[in-house]
This record gives sequence, structure tokens and C-alpha cells, in this order.
Amino acid sequence: MATESQLGRPFWVFWSALTATNIGDGIRLVALPLLATQLTQNPTLIALVTVFTYLPALMFGQIAGVVVDRVRKRRLIAGSQIVRAAVLTWVAFAIALGNLDISMLCAAAFLYGVAEAVSDPAAHAMLPGLVPAAGLSRANSDLQSGQIVGEMFVGRALGGILFAVAQPLPVVANVLLLAVAAVGMLSLGERESETHSDQAAHAGEHPLHRAAERTDYRGGDRAAGSIRKFVRELADGIRVVTHSRLLGAMSLLLAVWAGVSGAFWGVAAIYALRNLDSGEIGFGIMLALSAVGSLAGARLAVRVIRTLGAPSAALTAVLVSSASIIALTWTRELWLASVLLAFNGAAVTLWNVMTITIRQATVEPRLLGRVSSTYLVLARLALPIGAGLAGLIAAAAGAPAVFLVFGGFLLAVSAVLLPMLWKVFGQVWPRGQASAMHSARWPSQ
Repeated sequence: MATESQLGRPFWVFWSALTATNIGDGIRLVALPLLATQLTQNPTLIALVTVFTYLPALMFGQIAGVVVDRVRKRRLIAGSQIVRAAVLTWVAFAIALGNLDISMLCAAAFLYGVAEAVSDPAAHAMLPGLVPAAGLSRANSDLQSGQIVGEMFVGRALGGILFAVAQPLPVVANVLLLAVAAVGMLSLGERESETHSDQAAHAGEHPLHRAAERTDYRGGDRAAGSIRKFVRELADGIRVVTHSRLLGAMSLLLAVWAGVSGAFWGVAAIYALRNLDSGEIGFGIMLALSAVGSLAGARLAVRVIRTLGAPSAALTAVLVSSASIIALTWTRELWLASVLLAFNGAAVTLWNVMTITIRQATVEPRLLGRVSSTYLVLARLALPIGAGLAGLIAAAAGAPAVFLVFGGFLLAVSAVLLPMLWKVFGQVWPRGQASAMHSARWPSQ
């Protein structure tokens, strides 16, 4: 198992660039809705800013995966950071000139989301080229930690503070962070950013990829720009997931978990203020402790998986998350709800570190961007569905009923899918995932 010091300079440059971007994301997630409230009092129009932020991932997520697998990922990530910086520069100038309106803010959120939809799968696909296979779990743990600290703690706090000083300040700060991140990504040479790509690309034939291998690529570069080839490549990413028991089951569990998350956020404020009588400060404390749990999960994930083994770690993550969510149904104390959410955050992050690592270690490099995009699209789709259903349940039976329904649903789906994954997880993570690249024993149908 690789230690942090063995991950190397390219990884830490990559980590620094993504963490800077995450801090900027945290600032943006606070600043744009606050800007919207200064432009209109219509709650529907204010909510549209958030809708337009996440809509591009659904509209272009799969297409972005094809682009990621065709283009140099380092340049693609840097380019997306530059585009986002340009969009926010436009917003900053509009604020300074006094001509920003809600339609411009929605357009900016949409363009920002398009660039983000390309950057996220590119980052997932780039990591295996930066670190050896044995270091993927530690690298993912560190990336999750950087995201949690950067977005949930530093970024969101800075967003509120800077906005209170002057409206353009959080936007300008985000622009500067994105510029620094882009410079960091571009400072990585092509060799540095693909140090381990050849090893991954020649890891051997694998039944996981048979579905994709059925596609005929005889047209080569001559057909690179054709619509037919683009559609085939688009279908390959989906087919690899749907034809693999491992990837398919993990993607379904991810979608269910994302739906549970959307359900929680859909009723979190109502639950805290009405059922827990937390007040605004107590609500903030509850969310902060949830983030602390997520950070603890990221830092301890590798140790937990190494100690328990991947199958038992997966079972632990599911049981802890389900039990924590269900227990909220009968919880009326703020401190207890905060502890339960911290445990849930730790469990979700443990699952993320493990499954992202397995995906990176098992999917052929030329398909990883498309497969990662498929996962991200599923999560983005499940989030609003979960939130919408939670609203209907809360209206009929109260917010606590949401936790019983969704926690029970997660437990039921896991009871079906985890037995399918138990043996496979044991094979792909034998106290570390270095041998995963060479395994040819996983069921693909």
C-alpha cells in the first residue's frame, strides 16, 4: 500500500489544483444563491440558479465522457477551469456595472455547470495515470479529504464572509482560485500526468471490457469526427456498466444513495427547525458535524478497508448509513441527530473511496471517462428525484417519515445487491488493489 509520501509530486500538484477548485465551488454555492436573492424575491427564480447549475451534468454528462476519453485530460481540466473563471469574470463585471439580472446569473450557472460536467469525470479518469495501482485508495482518500475541507468548510465559510463585505468579492476570489488551479494543472508535463497510463493500458484482457470490444473501430482516425463513431463511443461507456455485474451493481447503489442524500437535503431544514427546534445556528452546527464525519470517513477509509477487507467494509458502510438515516425518524435531540449524520457521512465517504478506487483499477483507461460520466449522471439524476419524493412524503406524513422510507429503501436494495458484490469485492481488493488490473475472474454478465 502506497503511503502519502510515495504518491509523488504529480499527484500533489493535481491534488492542490482540485482542492483550490473545490474551495472555489464552495464559495460559488453560497455566493450565487445570495446574489439571486439581491436580484429577485421570487423563490422560483432563485431556485432556478441552482437548477441551471446541475442541469448540464444531466444534459451533457454522457457526451462529456466521450470527450474525456478522446482528449488529453490535463488540458481538458485546465481548460474547464479557465472557462469557469471567464464565466465568473463576466459575472463580476456585471455586478460592478450594475447590470446583472437573474437571467444572466442563470446563464452563468449553466455555463459553469457545463465546464464542471467535463472536468469531474476527467479528474476521475486522470488519477490512475498519476499514481501506481497500489496507491489509488490512498490518493482517493486524500482527494475526498481535500474536497470536503475545501468545499464544505473553507469555501462555504469564505463565500458568506466575502459576500457580507462586498458582493463581487466571492466571485473574484473564485476566479483567482480557478486561475491558480489551471496554472497548476498546466504545470504538469504530459509525461508526469500519464506516468502510469501505459501500465494501465496494457494490463491485459479483461472480461469486464468484452461488451466494449464488440464495437468495430476499423474506421480509425478517419472516422474520428463522424456522428456514428461518436454514438458508438457514447454507447460503449453505458454498455460497459450495464454488462458488468460489478459496475452495474455499484452504479445502482450509488444512485440509491444519491437519492437518499437528495431526500435528506429536501427536508433537512424543515426537520431541523420544526422537529429538532434547532434554530438557524443549530442547523448550521448539525451540517458542520455531518461534514466532520465525512472527513473522518475519508481519512480512515483505507485503514478500515485494509482491516476489515473490502466486502466487510462495504457491508459496514451500508449498515451504518442505513441505521443512521432510519434512526433520525425517532430522534428529537439536536446533538443526537448531529452524531447520526456524522456517522452517515463517514459511511458514505468510506463507500465512495472504495468504489471509486475499484472503478479506476478495473476499467480500461480508454473507457474510464465514459464510465465515470455514467456514474455522475446517475447520481445527478437521483438527487432531484429523491428530493421531490421526500417533499411529497413530508407533506403527507411529516419530515421524519422520509428518513424511515429512504433508509429502509437503501437497506432493502443493499440486501439484494451486496451478495452479488461480496465475492467480487474480495477478489478485486486483496488487502490492496494492485492486482486488480490483472484479474480476469470477475463475472461480466
